Formats: sequence, C-alpha cells, structure tokens
Amino acid sequence: MKRLFLYTIKGTLSHSQILGSFIFVLVLALIVAYAMAPSFISQLSSSHLSLAVKHIEYLQYASGWYAGLVILSLSFIATTVAFSLSYQTGALPYLIRYSKLKISTYFISIYSGNLIALIILELLFTAITVVMFSYNGLGFTVTPSKIEIIILFIILSSMFIISFIIFLELLVIKLGAFRLQNLFNLIPGIIGLIFYLILIFAPTIKSPIFYYSNPYMATIISLYYGYFGSFAEFSANKEVTFYLSLDLLSLSIVAWIVALNIINLILVRKIYYVSIEEGRTM
Repeated sequence: MKRLFLYTIKGTLSHSQILGSFIFVLVLALIVAYAMAPSFISQLSSSHLSLAVKHIEYLQYASGWYAGLVILSLSFIATTVAFSLSYQTGALPYLIRYSKLKISTYFISIYSGNLIALIILELLFTAITVVMFSYNGLGFTVTPSKIEIIILFIILSSMFIISFIIFLELLVIKLGAFRLQNLFNLIPGIIGLIFYLILIFAPTIKSPIFYYSNPYMATIISLYYGYFGSFAEFSANKEVTFYLSLDLLSLSIVAWIVALNIINLILVRKIYYVSIEEGRTM
C-alpha cells in the first residue's frame, strides 16, 4: 500500500501533461496579473476613488480571478489524471480477483496519492498567484484574508475531484464503454471550464441553491470568501452581499464526496475483468 501510495504521488507530480496543465493555468494567471490588472487599476484611478477603496476593489478583483483559476487548474489537472488512471484500470478487475491486491488497498492508495499530489499543486498555485497579484508594480499587496478557509476548500475540492474521476473510470469499466473512455475523461475539464466561463460572463448569479447544490461553484465562492474575507461584492453604485453559509457550502461538497465514494465502493466490487485489447474493440 505504501509503495503504491508513494508511486501515485510521484507519478502525478512528475507527469508531463499534468505539469503542462499546471503551467498553462499559471500563464493565464500571469496574463491576468501583469497585463489585465494594470488596466483595471487605471479604470479605478479615473473614478477618483480613495486609496483604501481602490485596495478593496483590487482585492476583490484578485479574489475572483484566483477562485476561478483554481477551479480551472483543478479541472484541467483532473482531466489528465483521468487519462492516466484509464491506463491503470484496464486490468484492475483481474488484479483484484486473482492477485493479492485488495480493493481497499488499491482504492485508498490511488485516492490518497492523487489527493496529496493535487493539494500540493494547488497550494503551490495559491502561493505563486499571491506573489503575482501583489508584486506586479501596482503598489497593492493582496494576500488571502482567511488562509485557513482556502486550505480547507482546496482539500475538499481536491477530494471531490478525485472521487469524481474514480467514479467516471469505474463507470466506464462497469458499462464496458471503452470507446467512450476518452470522452468520459474530458468531463471534469469540460465542467470546470463551463463554470469558469459562468464566473466570468455571469458573475451576478445570486441564487443560494446554485452554490449549495453545485460542488464546483461552492468551491469557487468559498475560495473567493477565503481570499477576499467576505461574500460581499463592491461596485460604484452599491454593495451587494451574498447571504451564504460557509458551513452549508462545505457540507454540500462533503455530501458529494461521501455519495461518490459510496458509489465507487459499490462499483469497484461489481466490475469484471476486461483486457485492454478487448476494451479497445468494444
């Protein structure tokens, strides 16, 4: 179990495509912090706002982009992890039935190994993003207001995304839908991109149900809260406040994690052996 756990962490952190996804989102953060943020500050300067208000506005700006980029990073990395897992799960039913490998050993090792790797990557992404938005020549230091909240929801969102990936892989095996495996592997990235675009183009959605029922948006709004310090949005005309419960947001993600893992445990006990060659012809 220990060997498989360490192998999973090392393999995930050193995977070229995963590192590529990570660097791609970092480049997006770089563009936002060094190319787009100066234009945002210029607009604020023309409105004759006080320095304190400008700082709050820029903190909100950085918080929104940070939350969106984290969910985008998680989703893209998750897609690559899904493709990696698809190569491992082809002979999983055979190994479980005819080797000493136990279901619990495989499940816990793969789950925890990928989880640790994702948490490391996202905490590193957080640190780099803070540096980018604070040291871009604009004169504002914007550090997370509640770092403990950010860490908590990075852990929860990573647990959810790994549970979701494993669910999709087991579902492919159970249904024998190997021809659609590549499509299934793209699902986490596609969903993450959709909600990232919603965050950019429809940021004024105020329905609590939209956030409580959706683990992606629950993660985004919670990371925003952790960075900015509240659910408030400031504009030139008025202040709009989200009346959301951080406890309910976290419980929503936990509920998704528990439900997915219960389903995963059921599926992993019901899968049967299908060789990789046979899967390619199905």
